Amino acid sequence: MQRRHLLRNFAREASRHVGSQVREAAGIEPPWRRRPPGAAQERRFLELCTSCGDCGRACPHHAVYTLGASVHPGAGTPVMLPERRPCHQCEGFACAAACETGALTVPETPTVRLGRVTLDTSRCLPFLGPECGACARLCPGEVEALRLVVGRPEIDEEACVGCGLCIEACPVEPAALSMVEGG
Repeated sequence: MQRRHLLRNFAREASRHVGSQVREAAGIEPPWRRRPPGAAQERRFLELCTSCGDCGRACPHHAVYTLGASVHPGAGTPVMLPERRPCHQCEGFACAAACETGALTVPETPTVRLGRVTLDTSRCLPFLGPECGACARLCPGEVEALRLVVGRPEIDEEACVGCGLCIEACPVEPAALSMVEGG
């Protein structure tokens, strides 16, 4: 059983290395992925990440997902989907602290930009008549990216870290707030 496990790991690592070399030689950049806080640049991240899952297990909010086996490059590596499960930008960044390979390093700042959020006023309750405010005052740390102005949400795109807390709080289905790809 151990030999089979060893051979499987060797084949996976060899495949990852060869694929990385081919993409690099062809000048092909790996696709953009929203990685956990403190992630190295994508190409370096893919070299360092062993798909151990420690970052996901360390996240107290279960906000770190794993790319499926059919997703290449990066099968088995961690990603964030703040539009589904927000990143609370925890003090000490437990996800990054759990990484022993350097694929993730604990950020020196209290928040990390994962993306940015946009508002669809055609679905937002305060723009349609009723009061709401469910999304207000949820930004992590000292960030104040979303505030109510005359009872309506307004997003400061420069300040938004794309944590997704406001998306989770939105009572409208689908939410009036959404994550912008690439952030």
